Amino acid sequence: MAHFFVLLAAFACTAQQTSSNPASPCSDWKAWHNLQPGTAPPSLHVTANCQFPTAGYSVELVPAKNKPKNAKVLALKMVVHKPEGMAAQVITDVPLQYTVETRDEYQTVLIHPDKILLKVEQVY
Repeated sequence: MAHFFVLLAAFACTAQQTSSNPASPCSDWKAWHNLQPGTAPPSLHVTANCQFPTAGYSVELVPAKNKPKNAKVLALKMVVHKPEGMAAQVITDVPLQYTVETRDEYQTVLIHPDKILLKVEQVY
């Protein structure tokens, strides 16, 4: 009987890991709007650290096609590029950086498709 519960628990863990909506490969998200006078034009920055199961992945943020109705929200889409051909089977960290010159003072950044909401810090 105990073996049945061990097998059931193992199956339940596997089922959660293979769901149709896997967890984001990125973490440590940060967003800030650089408004410091005299340095450079105002710019919005979004960063994260992404982890992939093999070498050769790249990741980028691009403006989302569907713009939010709220002008204080910037919607970005995360695009993951898988490696072509053979790749080393080693967990690989890939930094993600997005920068755009803008005077718009966004309060929130929404990352699709993972629906990650980031509060934008203002840096004066």
